[in-house]
Amino acid sequence: MKLTKLGAIGASALFVFAACTPAPGGSAAPASGAAGAQPDVCKDKKGTSSNEIHVYSSLPRQGSNTAQTDALVESINQIIGDKTVGNFTIKYTDLDDSSAANNGDWDGAVAQQNATTAANDPDAMVFIGHFNSGAAKLTIPILNAACLVMISPANTYPGLTTAVEGVTEPGEPDSYYPNGYRNYSRVISTDNKQGGAGAAWAKELGATKAYVLDDTQVYGKGLARSWALSANQLGIEVVSANGTSEGFDAKATDYAALAQKIKDSGADFIYIGSITGQNTGKLWKDLRAAMPDMKIMSGDGVFEESWYTGTGDAGNGTYLTFGGVGPNEQTSDAGKKWVADYKAAHGGDDPPVYGIYGAAAAQLALDALTRAGTNDRYEVLKNVFSTTDFASYLGTFSIKPDGDTTLAEATGYQVVDSWPPKFEKVLAAPE
Repeated sequence: MKLTKLGAIGASALFVFAACTPAPGGSAAPASGAAGAQPDVCKDKKGTSSNEIHVYSSLPRQGSNTAQTDALVESINQIIGDKTVGNFTIKYTDLDDSSAANNGDWDGAVAQQNATTAANDPDAMVFIGHFNSGAAKLTIPILNAACLVMISPANTYPGLTTAVEGVTEPGEPDSYYPNGYRNYSRVISTDNKQGGAGAAWAKELGATKAYVLDDTQVYGKGLARSWALSANQLGIEVVSANGTSEGFDAKATDYAALAQKIKDSGADFIYIGSITGQNTGKLWKDLRAAMPDMKIMSGDGVFEESWYTGTGDAGNGTYLTFGGVGPNEQTSDAGKKWVADYKAAHGGDDPPVYGIYGAAAAQLALDALTRAGTNDRYEVLKNVFSTTDFASYLGTFSIKPDGDTTLAEATGYQVVDSWPPKFEKVLAAPE
């Protein structure tokens, strides 16, 4: 995919988001996530500017995720950049939470600094982020202490909002909200749903004995655990360590021994929870070298062309799940138009799968700011959490009291000799 850099296209004729922006969704009484007595940390959190409201995003702007985040930032900027809300003009700042020291992937220290920067800006009213669940885990408490609402277009780890036995860690999610109220929301479904849908699909594909791997990061481990838990329940024998997910060393120079171990286990299916930057190219190549006909499935963490470039032919045949609806499978008129406009502006290229989710996150932010009608952080937060029956590019959704969206779709694809992968089916996500 060839994505035009935001800086180079700022003055060019872009597809116009405003032309297909649905009317703002309805609102209701503030959900319990932000209702009740105003938290002490939310008192006196009104901006100091008489004419500006600031919105920040924090996403990995280098490395393997760049194609995804280019589309996210472009979407966010087009929807909220320099828009007027009451007497205020929205100023949008694109922050990078990756680092060269971390090979271009997200960096926890940088993510925390970005959150601190936004928290310390009295005119900041919304923080859009992160792309990686591990980064959100570190920054939710910082922004919780500052009464600054977060909207993620891409975090899928369930433990950020809810406890799932066998998947999340002890103390989650309450440990992220030290001030006793919710300030984090997202427009994408969670990995317990994606993992369950993927396991059910694997059963349909004939899996009887599976080996499950993860990259040991928050996202990868959570998705792989979710898949393994559902697989066990469906009667697929999970033969990796302790009947659940087994971590692989992302810094290893060779996975031949791991591949032989999996081959010797008698597994007829491999599931991998990982992001692209965790040495996935080498992992896939070594697995395929040892087991050329093995069925392999992975999730949205590698659903990007940079993963396929890294795996080469070894990526062919891989089944991929996405914990949402891919661009060409959108069903709403607004969503279809968003995709068509994106393609028209990018030489016919498909948008990355998360591009439209960035657009939806920006829509939610703009709607909440418009309904709040003020530069008071608590009022904006309440309006995010009171979002009900919101007409977005993704279709109609509400934000639940825990911060999750009511959307729960998942879709399945297979890589067939080229990128992008071939759409296979809509997957049934468990309740």
